Amino acid sequence: MKIIIIGAGRVGLGALGVGLALQGHELVFAARRDELVQTINANGYDVLTKGATESKLEVRGVRAVKMPGADFAAELKDADQVYTSVRPDNLPWIAPVIAEALLHRVQEKVTKPLDVFCCENLKNAGSQLERLIFTALPFQYAQEVQDRVGFNAAISDRIVSGQEADTSGRQVITADAAGDVLFDTLQLKGDFDALPPFKGIDNFPASMEEKLYVLNCGHAVCAYLGAQKGYTYIHEAMADKEINAAVVGAMLESQRALAGKHGRALHYAAMIQDILTSFSNAALMDTITRVGRDPIRKLQADDRLIGPIKLAFRYGIETTNLMKGCAAAFAFKPANDPQAAELQKIISEKGIDHALDYIAQLRAWNPIAQMIRNEYRQLTA
Repeated sequence: MKIIIIGAGRVGLGALGVGLALQGHELVFAARRDELVQTINANGYDVLTKGATESKLEVRGVRAVKMPGADFAAELKDADQVYTSVRPDNLPWIAPVIAEALLHRVQEKVTKPLDVFCCENLKNAGSQLERLIFTALPFQYAQEVQDRVGFNAAISDRIVSGQEADTSGRQVITADAAGDVLFDTLQLKGDFDALPPFKGIDNFPASMEEKLYVLNCGHAVCAYLGAQKGYTYIHEAMADKEINAAVVGAMLESQRALAGKHGRALHYAAMIQDILTSFSNAALMDTITRVGRDPIRKLQADDRLIGPIKLAFRYGIETTNLMKGCAAAFAFKPANDPQAAELQKIISEKGIDHALDYIAQLRAWNPIAQMIRNEYRQLTA
């Protein structure tokens, strides 16, 4: 198959790209930066896996195009699949570009099916991207696109901690040895012979929620508590007994809340020990600032911290450790993180109650807001 990956960052190259390239697909990356396009075309890229097994995977025979531009539209015209890996806040930027390329595909009378996978840490990612694309698409072509293009969600659970250029300019990715890519099978238009690490999931929304509330939640709690103690790397924080206990506790609190909702563990809730092993992998050199970045997005009402707290509250489950992680997130203030700076500005000018209301949609009278506020004030006293 011909597959386009929009985004040539850590996940695009180190999780999606390497898995698809090893399966022998024709792979095209779409990126905004000229130098990234040039180096992928000239050199391919390498993936260094760190974990139970360590290896160097040399990814060659792939190519890249500039996005936006005529080259991107030309590549999408006869593609079988498209994946996005750009972070959720960039979806409004890429949606009109995809819409324009889809319009070109329709006008060129291409009738074969196309599946678009939105691979972001975002609930209902496929439908959110679909809505953004159709907003930018001329209405007279909407039915043709809807008939031939499937909009699906996907998630990668592989920890990809580093991306840098070697002396020749080739991109080198550092990633955990383990990790899957789960995708929603509900709206597939074309045939997809899924091979590892790709796995089709029937009840994808529940698995997405589980990934967000267990894996991403634990990772975030580790980062925010680690920042409070001055650690630089995730594995350093995990070696701290107090933080380790809080991370495990938060993941178990989320697991119990999800079990109350779904009645059973689906995928990630049964993998907590494996996830903790990845967090503790010192070879990844995964930084606190990388994992904790963009705290405003991560503190939204249905994201990895507030979401499991609200779910646990519904089922009467104690959230002692989730509260600690959430309070630490509101206190997160590293350098060179625009969202962290904005968060601290909101708190300093208008107070923690306003921040809870404005960011997490938790009114001051809400008992969850009161508990987070109390934890935050103890932490910052």
